[in-house]
Amino acid sequence: MFNRLEYKKAARETLSKNWGIPCILSVMYLVLSTLAEGASPLISACVGGILMVALIFTLMEMTAVSQNSQGDVSFSTFLNGIELHWLNALLGSLWHFLWVFLWSLLFIIPGIVKLYSYSMMFFVLAENPKIGATKAMDISKILTSGHKADLFLMDVSFLGWAVLSCLSFGIGFIWLVPYVKMTKTYAYYDLKRMAFAQSKLSPADFE
Repeated sequence: MFNRLEYKKAARETLSKNWGIPCILSVMYLVLSTLAEGASPLISACVGGILMVALIFTLMEMTAVSQNSQGDVSFSTFLNGIELHWLNALLGSLWHFLWVFLWSLLFIIPGIVKLYSYSMMFFVLAENPKIGATKAMDISKILTSGHKADLFLMDVSFLGWAVLSCLSFGIGFIWLVPYVKMTKTYAYYDLKRMAFAQSKLSPADFE
């Protein structure tokens, strides 16, 4: 069962052990994504996608360290994420941008629905560097089937924090971005578990 409260609680517990690295990466993500927006939406999507996959990769490593009580996560983990995933992240960003754009041409609502349908794509890419963009998108559609409203409500639950972040001249987003992405990381793991339990997917699909 999709439980956003449990995902948020798990995210807070994991981040409480090491806010430093996620916050530094959050600043990098926000600054570089903002600068890229000045070039074009496509460049912004590509830069943001590469940084996002590397950030998610780092957060996934944090969850593993938290559960195993061993190992360490540092800035080099993020750099490893870029090295391992930059090409797939770039191709995935282009593929994601194309399909969301095409669906958005059919009015805003179809674009939003597909945005949530594809929302687990970058998590699939971050966890599985050998999976291509097309397959990652297909897996995301399966994972989010029946849960797009749940994911939307989870985003809405962060709205108050987003308003406070805006009132703090954007400073609050330094903490909000990793909090949101860590919460979605735990949601991804649970959606994956549910897909396995319902035989919608198998471990072989991620190889």
